[in-house]
Amino acid sequence: MLSIIIVFSSLFIVSLAGWTLSTFVTNDDSQKVIKEELQNIFEITKMLLLSIKSLIQILTNASFLSKSEGSTANKPTGVDEQLLKIVPPISDSQENKAA
Repeated sequence: MLSIIIVFSSLFIVSLAGWTLSTFVTNDDSQKVIKEELQNIFEITKMLLLSIKSLIQILTNASFLSKSEGSTANKPTGVDEQLLKIVPPISDSQENKAA
């Protein structure tokens, strides 16, 4: 049953692509509209893939945090530690000068 659905979906996509191409080539009036619609489809597909990527990142972060939450609950993240190493500490005399 699943293979029939895949075959019909593939046949529909190929037919639609062929129909679009033949209309694009034969009708000069429709070329601008077809270009706009294809650009819209491309942008929507790009946004969908970015949303899926973001969803996967959120899910993996949530999964890893929930697994390691008990062992590293009080530890700062690696990024914070790296930033603290880059920035030199401020002495009391420097704080008084700034005020």
